[in-house]
Amino acid sequence: MYDAPTSLLPATVPAGLAGGALALTGADLVWILLAVFALIAAGSALWRVIPRNGEL
Repeated sequence: MYDAPTSLLPATVPAGLAGGALALTGADLVWILLAVFALIAAGSALWRVIPRNGEL
């Protein structure tokens, strides 16, 4: 039943032609934009918390 070897990609499609690394990892443009937004939001929150010169 399990005699045929299997791989993650079909044998006819090389990994380099399958759409790049993002297609292989399942990353989508929506998730990348969400991650960028989250990093900017976290950075701006830290920027507001850090005291400026003479604000102590």
